Amino acid sequence: MKLKKRLKKLSGKWPGFKAAVGVVFVFCSIASHAQILNPPEGKDFNFHQKFNPEFIKLNKIEKIRCDIDNKKDGDRIRHTFKSSIYEFYPDGRIKMISQINHKLRDTLINHYTYAGGRLACEVKNDAAGMFSYCYVYDDGKPTQIKYGRSERYRSLTASVNPDLVSEITSERYEHKAYGNQMHSTLYNNSGRPYQKEIRYYDEHGYMVKYLKTFVMSSSTLEEQYRYNERGWLDSLIVSDNGINTQKSFTYDEVGNLQSEDIYREKELIKHREFVYKSENMFLRAELTREEKSAQITITEFTYTFRKENSK
Repeated sequence: MKLKKRLKKLSGKWPGFKAAVGVVFVFCSIASHAQILNPPEGKDFNFHQKFNPEFIKLNKIEKIRCDIDNKKDGDRIRHTFKSSIYEFYPDGRIKMISQINHKLRDTLINHYTYAGGRLACEVKNDAAGMFSYCYVYDDGKPTQIKYGRSERYRSLTASVNPDLVSEITSERYEHKAYGNQMHSTLYNNSGRPYQKEIRYYDEHGYMVKYLKTFVMSSSTLEEQYRYNERGWLDSLIVSDNGINTQKSFTYDEVGNLQSEDIYREKELIKHREFVYKSENMFLRAELTREEKSAQITITEFTYTFRKENSK
């Protein structure tokens, strides 16, 4: 039975919804290859994409389309007329994300280029045209962030060409290691420090804490990371200017992300579950319930493969 047909039969109560998707997860435990979703991680210096490049490359996936619908308790599924399309390079890294509002005929894009295995530039669009963030690295850590703007051309290739970008500002990072801590300072375009970051690691190299402060204000962000016995992130505790949020994660026995719960001041505000195809562990759907609005957002995934793939 298709997911939409199955969801239409739900009573609209959350326990029933959890029971329905829980049946699918019984089959998820038989997987034996790489996970399609990148597992949640701490705020390190790497660029993290939603989908695992290794899985994308192995299965020769060219595009993933995500169609989004909503369902309130006691109501039928309603179309949002919104979708997202993820496009990938042959090596599995993300090339472009298009967020489409079909009703308004509007599209927002994020386009990515790489150099030396690292994210080189991220290009986005807004009402005024295109803007970009480009990065310079040293020893795997960013040392410079350049912000630029360009016109929106008829050709997308021209629009996202970094050579056509006019640089507006440039900020630099400075990093210093102290034992199991990495201290980073971000300097503005005038060369003055304005943001400080500290990353704390345990003796095994796991990041256990991230702290961000601003030089000219008392604003702070602190993240604490806890791991399960398999080394996967179990919980993330965030304190943002006195507001406490916790994210808790569960996995199947091979590391596929099964669920995510988000609490604010210990009150559950969001529950998310992931449904996989039992035959190949492709992501079938992502189901997110907002507790306050009593609404489930249903995201269904369809795949386009490269021509050399026989699938």
